[in-house]
Amino acid sequence: MRPLTWFDRLLDASIVWSFDRTGWERHRKQFNDAPTRVLSGEEALVTGGGSGIGYAAAAGLIAQGARTTIWGRRASATESAAAALGARPLTADLSDLARVTQQLEAWRPTTPLAALILNAGAMPNTLTHTAQGHECIWASQVLGHLLLLRTLAARGDLAPGCRVVWVASGGLYLQRLDLTDLTWAQRPYNKYAAYANAKRAQLILTSMLHDALADHSLHLSCMHPGWVDTPALRTAMPWFQTLLNQTLRDAAAGADTMLWLVTTREPVAGGKFWFDREEVPAHLWWRTRETPQDRAALWRHCHDALAPWWPHDIRATLASEGDHL
Repeated sequence: MRPLTWFDRLLDASIVWSFDRTGWERHRKQFNDAPTRVLSGEEALVTGGGSGIGYAAAAGLIAQGARTTIWGRRASATESAAAALGARPLTADLSDLARVTQQLEAWRPTTPLAALILNAGAMPNTLTHTAQGHECIWASQVLGHLLLLRTLAARGDLAPGCRVVWVASGGLYLQRLDLTDLTWAQRPYNKYAAYANAKRAQLILTSMLHDALADHSLHLSCMHPGWVDTPALRTAMPWFQTLLNQTLRDAAAGADTMLWLVTTREPVAGGKFWFDREEVPAHLWWRTRETPQDRAALWRHCHDALAPWWPHDIRATLASEGDHL
């Protein structure tokens, strides 16, 4: 593995020449070809697998031999992508907690999952609330994914040693966890802040849940893919795609670290934040750091929001945990 030079470190500190395609090209030169886990015959699930990074991740898992299910929001797009990949489709809007519960009560993997990639994400231009009253970015990317993860874990649908990867964004570096107005009832809606706040929550929950779910022998990680040219980016931030069109990463580069976290045999610390196969700090400056009280408040909020929606077969188990990890 080639060590980073002082010039590499200077470019990485710029963010721009780290998160873009030139950063990927530099960083990949440090990767080694260590043996990977064999996923032949194993099962995997990828949310948001119908396009972009999720599609690339699903393709990578299938190439490794994993029987892969992709979870998508729109039935036609998910089924079309599954047919192209040779995957199995599963459809439910992760922001609709009732629909997620219905889907989970109707579906279980054939064998416990060896890999779970929590990738689905969107950034609506206008403020949207779900049927349960939650803002949709928070509902899908935090609550819906948490409902999925903890249901699968409680039912024994995640195999011992299952690698769980939560896909965040480098945008969280700008955001401190903020639970004061999650429905945007008291301030003008800002989709960038809502998205970054959800991603910050994902990273915090990854750390908390890695410890909390230790009895299930799971391995949780959070990562960010850098700046990737995807359909979601073009829809949510067309100005950004236009500005950096020539230097955005492709979907395969964006999916590389999540696939590496799922397949590597190298020792990888759990509950950490990763970028281009390297552990990276959760914060770049002190103002974004959360307190223990913030972490406890995040867990209480999630527990209370999800309490009515646990599938019937695990409701008693999860309700008995109380409002703490």
